[in-house]
This record gives sequence, C-alpha cells and structure tokens, in this order.
Amino acid sequence: MLKHLWKLLWKRKAKNAMISFEILLIFVVIFGVVVGAMYNYQLYNQPLGFKSENRWRVNFGLTTEGLEKPVPQAHLVDQFRRAISSLPEVEAVSFIQFEPYNTSGFSRGFRRIDSEQKVDTYSLSADDMAQKTLEIRQVSGRWFSELDENSGEASAVINRELAKNLFGGEDPLGKLITNSDPYDKTTVVYRVVGVIDDYRYIGEFKAPGNIVIFRHSALSESPLSNIVVKVKAGTPRNFEIKLYQQLRLVRNNIDYDIVLLSEARDEMLRQKAIFFIPPVMIAGFLLIMVCFGLFGVLWQNVNSRIPELGLRRAVGASSAQIYGQIVTEQVLLSSLAMAVGMLFLIQLPFTGIFAKFMDWSSFFLSAGIAMAIIYAVSITCALYPAWMASRMSPTDALHYE
Repeated sequence: MLKHLWKLLWKRKAKNAMISFEILLIFVVIFGVVVGAMYNYQLYNQPLGFKSENRWRVNFGLTTEGLEKPVPQAHLVDQFRRAISSLPEVEAVSFIQFEPYNTSGFSRGFRRIDSEQKVDTYSLSADDMAQKTLEIRQVSGRWFSELDENSGEASAVINRELAKNLFGGEDPLGKLITNSDPYDKTTVVYRVVGVIDDYRYIGEFKAPGNIVIFRHSALSESPLSNIVVKVKAGTPRNFEIKLYQQLRLVRNNIDYDIVLLSEARDEMLRQKAIFFIPPVMIAGFLLIMVCFGLFGVLWQNVNSRIPELGLRRAVGASSAQIYGQIVTEQVLLSSLAMAVGMLFLIQLPFTGIFAKFMDWSSFFLSAGIAMAIIYAVSITCALYPAWMASRMSPTDALHYE
C-alpha cells in the first residue's frame, strides 16, 4: 500500500514540490523556536546563586553635584551603612558593583600566574557583607573579611566554573590569578580565598559562565554606587519611604534610585518576553500560511482526482480506505519534507556550531516536538479534504469532464 502511495506522490511531484518546500521551511523555523525555548527554559530553572526576595537595591549617582567635592570614602560608606542598618526592618547591608538584575558587566581575560592561557571572565567588586546580604552560596574557602585588609594582597573569590577552567582538578584556594587584558594599564595579582557556586546577577536567562569577585575595601578610591539591603520577611512595600528618608539624612543632594529586587526581576522577565514575541509571531504566521496552503492544495487535489478516486470506489474501496489514503499521503509528504530538513539540521550538533544552545538530547527533543507539530498540522489540514473524498460516489467519475 505504501509503495503504491509513494508512486502516486511521485507522479504528482511537480504539485507536491511546493507543499514539501513549505513544510520544510516551517519545520526548520519551528525547530529553531523550540530550541530557543528549551534553552531559555533550562536557564530559567538553573540556580542563580543568590536570593532576591526581601531585598532592595539603592543606586545613587556618583556624577551628581552632591559628590563633586572630595568625600572620604570610608566615612561616606560608614554613614550610609549606619543609617540604613539603624532601621528595625533591615537585616544586612552591602555595597556591590553590579547588583542583581543589572545588565551591565565587565569581561576581561584572566589567567593563573604561572600560565599564559587566559580565560574570558566577568568581574565585579563587592564588600565583606555581600555574601551574607545576597546569600551567595559558598562552595569552599571563605568570603572576604577584615583579614584581607592588611594582608598586603588583593583578594578574589571565583566561581566553580572559573576554578575548573583555570586550575582543572587542582584546589584553587591560595592560588594566584591575574588579569591579562592588554588594555589594562596595570596588572594586578589576586589571591583566591574562596569559591562560590555561581553568581548569575544578570538574571535567570543569563548563561552560567566564569566570574571573579574582588574585595572592595572602604579605603578604596571611590565608593560603589549600588547598595543591596536585606529586610525582614513581611516588610511592607512602604519601607521604601523610610529607606529614602534615611538616605536623605546622610546626603540630601544626591539622587537615589530605590527598587525592590523582585520588581527588578519582573521587569527583566517582561523584557525577555518582548524579545520572544517576534520569533514566535513569525513562526505562528508561517504556520498559519502553511495551513491555508495545505488545505487549499489538498482541496484542489481531491477535486482533480475525481476519476481516480471514483474508480477506486467502483472496484470496491470503502469510504474509510479513501479517507485513510488522503491522510496517509499527506503524512508521507510531510515525512519526506522533514527528512530532508533533518539532513541539514543534524549537522548542527555534529559540527558543534550551536553547542552552547543545544546538545544531542535537546536536539532530538526539539526535532521531535517540531515533527509532532508538523504532523498535527498536516493531518488536521487533510481531514476535511479526506472526508470529501470518502463521500465520493463512483457515479461522480462518470459525470467528470
């Protein structure tokens, strides 16, 4: 039976070529959308390495008029910390260069001191309270403390990914690393004092990568412009007013931007949703166009095959057999188009071009989902034309001109 159907499809290859091309195109598009959706879903479900609930972010502009005159940083930081910590709702306060859900970042090359092989790494600075305030998960070693103030060495905490890329299976604690970016005017040597699990501060849709965190001392040249405040669970939303008033008591001529981290996360998710809309709309539009095209072509094919289908009914074919023939032909045509598409798509995991976005398991899962969608669309579009063909009487062939 299948061999006979393949012959029928081959005899109408000119008519079927356009349908096959449309199916091939939408199959590739849907595959790409599914791969992207699965990749981002996996990112979303991976641990962030910190907690954002019951946290506020405060940003104050360092370029405003209020900071034009030299201000001793240690004194300024201490003022802010004391003022915020005096609020009964506050549990911890931290100064950090890039707070959670900040899309900014610095990427530089770092290497171990005894090697020339560099690894591109995101870097930022944080104070001694950052780990406690954000509950960053420590894997080994320790976080920064006052012990690092007079050690005579710059301290750094790296994540597990960077430790693996720089030191392999060696214990990174106590090892020395340095920046190797040619644009850096000075080369600083850092001693690794701790390893964290990760710190994906940009958010759920940022892929895990290498990150190094430097200790920010109160004796540094300039203060960090971001403060993260951890408050007690159940603290009301109007805490923002009290926090703003406390900040104004320290410096009343500085602009303060206060945001609840959970709201910053919601805004990030909204922006990501907007990013997903265009490819989904394109895939949906193409799918609708393919549906109309398939339905119209199948309808026309049924009308042009009245002698053939009428003859089949005359020699004893049942309505169910005619119905099954039309549906099966469409399934075979879809299978042929997707087989051609798979010959091209399977090159992606073989060559590793998109290894960052998919492995073999996600490739086959994405291909399976795309195939299921194509089969569902093809069968749905074939149902009504197949029903029309199944109701055809042998006498219809006699009246066909």
